[in-house]
Amino acid sequence: MNDHLSPKTRAMLERPIDERVAYIKKDSWIPYPHGTQVLRQLEDLLRHPKCERMPNLAISARTNNGKTRLLRHFMSLHKASDNPDGGAILVPALYLQCPGVPDEARLYDAVLSKLCQKFKPSASAREKIPLVIDVLREVALKLLIIDETNYTESGSVGSQKTFLNALRYLGGELQISIVTAGTEEMMRVIRTVPAVENRFLPAFLPIWEYGDDYCKLLASFEKLLPLEHPSGLAGEMLSTLLHARSGGTIGELKMLLAAAAEYAMRNNIGSINKKVIDACGYISPSKRKSQRVPI
Repeated sequence: MNDHLSPKTRAMLERPIDERVAYIKKDSWIPYPHGTQVLRQLEDLLRHPKCERMPNLAISARTNNGKTRLLRHFMSLHKASDNPDGGAILVPALYLQCPGVPDEARLYDAVLSKLCQKFKPSASAREKIPLVIDVLREVALKLLIIDETNYTESGSVGSQKTFLNALRYLGGELQISIVTAGTEEMMRVIRTVPAVENRFLPAFLPIWEYGDDYCKLLASFEKLLPLEHPSGLAGEMLSTLLHARSGGTIGELKMLLAAAAEYAMRNNIGSINKKVIDACGYISPSKRKSQRVPI
């Protein structure tokens, strides 16, 4: 009974609705071909021996297409170690959100704050860089991940180049690999500095096309929705509808399925169908863009 659910999800059927809704909305990792390929590339970077020119990676994806979820899943597999026999914790990989503007000093602030290091915020980038180098050597960092690097586009061309060259310097000085992640805007910025661009191998998380892989993704999602009866999300009727409504991004698909599943539960409906999808309150990306705020 309830064989359409994973064992953990099946147990959630006995929980109150609010707990089931929270379970649906929490972050979860579902393997898929493009994501698995990028994870493999990240693992290769983490294992790469030190050399003068370390390989780097630039991960590009449309907004809400699973980039950050993938990176956080990777980080969950490579947590810092207390290293009780050593003088400092070991941090194989460090994940940072890119500063809101491409500022070298703010980059160093982010690194030092993440590692709980004391520093003078008003100090110059030149004063902070030795602290950054020392602490990253101390924790034996191998991989530095900068998410939302598309924020660099908000700065001037000069500040963009300074920021990217700071990343290049860290990689060369520490002999670590660097991963940048962002939207296509990030790639435009990286291409403005040839010395940086030729050091970063591009990787892409494309929009989902309708097909077998998409239907497999839906089948995986269905296992995580604590509903009493199978919805048949991977069937032709619902799969084509869900693809059209979500616009082909994994983040939008999860939002849609979460809204539909919550509506079904709160209205004592045992599965998701077209009526539930129509009534759940989800607004597709195309409709959101077309909406205008009344003046």
